[in-house]
Parts: sequence; C-alpha cells; structure tokens
Amino acid sequence: MEIDPFSVFEDLDVRRARRLNHVLAHLPRYHTGRRLNARIINGVVKLAGILLPKPRQRDVTIDIVKLRADDREIPIRLLRPQGPVAALYLHFHGGAWILGNSQLDDGWNAEIARSGNVAIASGDFHLAVDDDLERTIRDAVALTKWALDRLPEFGTDRLVVEGESSGAHLAACALLQVAKRQPLDNVAGFVSFCGAFDMSGSRSLVNARRSLIIDPASAVHNLERLTMRSRATTPKVSPIFADLTGMPPALFIAGALDPILDDSRRIHDVWQRQTGHADLLVVPEGPHGFERLPTRLAAKARDFLCGWIKERLG
Repeated sequence: MEIDPFSVFEDLDVRRARRLNHVLAHLPRYHTGRRLNARIINGVVKLAGILLPKPRQRDVTIDIVKLRADDREIPIRLLRPQGPVAALYLHFHGGAWILGNSQLDDGWNAEIARSGNVAIASGDFHLAVDDDLERTIRDAVALTKWALDRLPEFGTDRLVVEGESSGAHLAACALLQVAKRQPLDNVAGFVSFCGAFDMSGSRSLVNARRSLIIDPASAVHNLERLTMRSRATTPKVSPIFADLTGMPPALFIAGALDPILDDSRRIHDVWQRQTGHADLLVVPEGPHGFERLPTRLAAKARDFLCGWIKERLG
C-alpha cells in the first residue's frame, strides 16, 4: 500500500525542506564510484573514532561483541534502552557499500532504541572498497543469522531488520539467503530507507542528470564496479529479481528527489504482489539520505518508522 505522505507530513515541513534543498543544490555531490575518496574518508573516520571522546547516549547502554565470520571478526555494537524490549532491531548502515561504520550511527540507533523500545544491533560488515561485494553480502548474512540465533538473549523472539541505502540492499540480500535455510517466522518486519535493490541500475538512476548529495553518473559507475564479479541481475545480487515469497512485512521509505526512487517503487510493488504485506512512503522534497538531514521531514519519517514497528509487534 502506498501511504499518502500528507497523512504524515504538513505543508510547512515540505516548504522548510525545500529551502534546505536550495542550499544543497549549490554544494558538491559525493562521487560514490571513486575508491580513493572512500579510503581517505574511512581513514579519517577511523582516526576520529579513536581520538575523539565518545558521546554518551541518554538512557541507552552500548556494548560491543564480536562475531567470527570467514577469516575475521565482525564487531557488533549493541544498544539497549532501559527495561525490557519488544524486539531486536538489526541495523545495516549506508555508505554506498564502501563507507561508514556502526559507531557513526550510535545517535540514530539510540533514538530508535528509545522511541521504538527495541534493542539495536549494528555490525561493521566488510566495506567493498576492494569491489568484493560478495564478501560484504556474506557478512550481512552472518549478522542476520547471528541476530536470529540470539533473540532469547535479548528477552524477545522478534527481529526487525532495517537498512539505509546500500544497507537496505544488504539487509534484503541477507534475508533472502537466510530464508533458503530456515523460515523467517521470527522476523516481524523489514524496513528500508532510500534502498538500492537493482544493481544493474534502475531507470530513475540511469536517466538522472543531476541530483542532490550524490552524483548519479558516479553512482552508476559504482554499481558497475561492484558487480564485476557477478551478473548484476542475479537474485543473489539484486533483490528486485528475487522470489520474495516468505519475506516478512516491509516498509519502504524513499525520497521523491532520490535518483534511486524507482528501486523502492518497484520492489514495493513486487513485495506487495508476492507477500501481500508492503507499505511505501515517498517523502516530498526528500533527496537520497534525507532521513539524516536536520528537517521535520526526517524526524517525522523516523517517528512513522517507530509507529510502524510497534504495529508489527503489537
């Protein structure tokens, strides 16, 4: 079901977001296809994480555990609100498959932990700056299996899986692969913010000439680099081409100005047709990654997410 955005947002929210977009239009776009940029940014972020003081999160504890996967350990940050939780919430960060880490999302995850009354797990999966997307997907599968296996440790039998942008892609890929080995009865929902589900490049991305925040042509080049080792239209790599039967209820939140908006629209339609449980919220004046911008649109989208989760757990 496509949700009327003006049942969630007000005209004033949209006008304020439009004013911010006028500013963003004059700023440089990030080129996701450039690997040197990613290595430099990841290095700076890692150093800052070591040297800078860690901000404390109100009413939320943070612990770190390690998951052994392939030949390395994956750190997992666990954020817990006070008191019992309704579910475990597995978060996959965004960053075009090549940027970011779980610590950067502490503030985002702490807010959802408090508002949604859920424990959060967020892992540092392999960043594909080496273009080894298959290894990144294997890490996502390992994290999802870990979360399902350890639900009793969190005092719950319910899991919500969520991702932003490339993280939504990894989350969907992981659910599809796990579903081949076991039913997903304990997965209460799947949530995507600005997700990418067609690694061959959706029409809206390929045809985009300009966009806010990310450079469309470089984003297409990034997809081409990441799929050099496997055919981009295989279900293992592109969830849009997969059989979604048996998948949990899903919520897709996308920005109306996002060059990969078609990804969310198309997979919502397929998910709804094959499972009967899919919702789509297209956010007016929302560019790619709008949920991280300092706008009322972003805040209300997060509130809507928490309300949707509570309904699934209800």
